[in-house]
Amino acid sequence: MIKSKKMSRVNVFVGSPWEAASVKSLLNDAYIQVDSEDNKHGILLSVPSEYYSAAIRIIGDRI
Repeated sequence: MIKSKKMSRVNVFVGSPWEAASVKSLLNDAYIQVDSEDNKHGILLSVPSEYYSAAIRIIGDRI
């Protein structure tokens, strides 16, 4: 029997709503699934842990 493995997520960005929307769009264009959450510091974006390096590289190259 194959059990579903829960993927861990890592935070990659926090910022204002418009900044988060821009970064989320960049990551989605690279086929990286992004979850967003509103917290006291702004909009927090997280990605599956196996896409962390790619996400950080994309964010660093574009911003």
